[in-house]
Amino acid sequence: MNDMVDTRTAGTGLAKRVRDGFLQDRRELGPAEAADKWFAPLMDRWNGLLSRDEGGFSHEERVTLAVLMTECLSMRDALILASLREMGGGELHMLYAQPHSMESAAVVMRELSRAFKDAAYQPDTRRGERATALLESVTADAPDGYKAQPMASCAYLLWMADRSTAAAVRALKALALDDDCSLASLVLAASEHGIRPAWTERRRH
Repeated sequence: MNDMVDTRTAGTGLAKRVRDGFLQDRRELGPAEAADKWFAPLMDRWNGLLSRDEGGFSHEERVTLAVLMTECLSMRDALILASLREMGGGELHMLYAQPHSMESAAVVMRELSRAFKDAAYQPDTRRGERATALLESVTADAPDGYKAQPMASCAYLLWMADRSTAAAVRALKALALDDDCSLASLVLAASEHGIRPAWTERRRH
């Protein structure tokens, strides 16, 4: 029990240091430079880990990811989209470093629309499974206050894999932690109304 308490306390302290450092750099360096400093190395690691079936993040990296994807939703979205298909570094950098640009918004909207409307679009199953496992580990290590976004991201990837029941379970857990988590609400609504990814339409005929 003491070891569990110590681990949780250490994770909370690490999360505070990451948040404070990241927000300070955003103020002093600007959002794009802070993203390059804090998130770019983790995004590179994420892509590398999705390309093979072994390895993972360290505890410190998992906590850092949980904090960053909570504080900056564009980083969460970049992780999700990179889990669905292989994306170029320039495109990903635009998503998390310039989230308010017209180009970045267009990419996010296109990808989300394809999930619901484009039956010819099927996500990379292997990447999605690997990303789901990595997000589960991030959620497990994240201290209170930072679990909802990685859990909601996991829920979305499970929904995209046509695993609506498992997706709904995780979406409910994310909403129990943060009832304002819009991604979890989206996944739960889709699951409850029987809305499946567009690519499954081919399998039903």
